[in-house]
Amino acid sequence: MRMELNLHGEPHVMDSLLALEQALQQARALAQCELWLTLATDAEQGPALCLLRNGGNAWLMYLSGQDDLSFHSLGDEEETGECSYLLANGQVDVYPEAWCVEVGQCERAFLAFLRTGGARPAGIAWEAD
Repeated sequence: MRMELNLHGEPHVMDSLLALEQALQQARALAQCELWLTLATDAEQGPALCLLRNGGNAWLMYLSGQDDLSFHSLGDEEETGECSYLLANGQVDVYPEAWCVEVGQCERAFLAFLRTGGARPAGIAWEAD
């Protein structure tokens, strides 16, 4: 399966799990990142998977591309804090820490998304937006 990975504004073709694993390793070296994996060149056409990470805080967003359905990850729902994320366009957004899941879980979700051709990854608790 061939997809496009956009790592903090830089597009890369992903045509294998190995290529994706290497890109995820590159992303790990950044203090913060915005990462999109898409079947379409326009992420809003879906399906698309987005990772926002700031240090050890990371969360996922899944866009189905059908009926504008979107979901975000759910971590510890008891968490009351917030975390800021630097987007590729320079904007800083703030999201609840309750949406955060382990970075390793996010990476496994990206690999599953590629393997399944864009299905919403299992192993993540999702909440509809």
